[in-house]
Amino acid sequence: MLHRVLSSLAVCSITAAAVCGCTGGSQPASKAQKAASAPGEVQIEEVFSGSESLNGTPLQYPAGNPELRLFRVEIPVGGKIPLHTHPAPMLVYVQGENSGDLLNTRVQPDGSKVSSVFKPGEAFIEGMSEPHYVENEGNQPTVVWVMVASVEGLPTTEWMQ
Repeated sequence: MLHRVLSSLAVCSITAAAVCGCTGGSQPASKAQKAASAPGEVQIEEVFSGSESLNGTPLQYPAGNPELRLFRVEIPVGGKIPLHTHPAPMLVYVQGENSGDLLNTRVQPDGSKVSSVFKPGEAFIEGMSEPHYVENEGNQPTVVWVMVASVEGLPTTEWMQ
């Protein structure tokens, strides 16, 4: 099963690379380029790429049988996901339309806090074992898509006191 999934991912990656190469490179297409595209033409736009967490920690993957997970999370107005960590890195994307901002607050080793606001259409990498919480302080629900690069049997979230 894993072999089929990895093979499919490889084929998709090769196809995407080939299409990007045919359209003039790997740079995201501008809105003007999209508008000028022929009807039915495949369009590929890189939304985000990164190799380190918000704290600047290089990505590390847990040992074990690989497993990708995708979650849609909707945080209501005034909602908060309390202090937690993740044992595997994750890519977080704030939905580009019909979503509010996401406030991400990271607790540093010295106890200080660093906060960042992510607007619709923005993405970031959440690192392994970095304590943080997220909130919606806006006036509309915030929708985030979370892709976790984990391993079978490993929890996605570890809650802190």
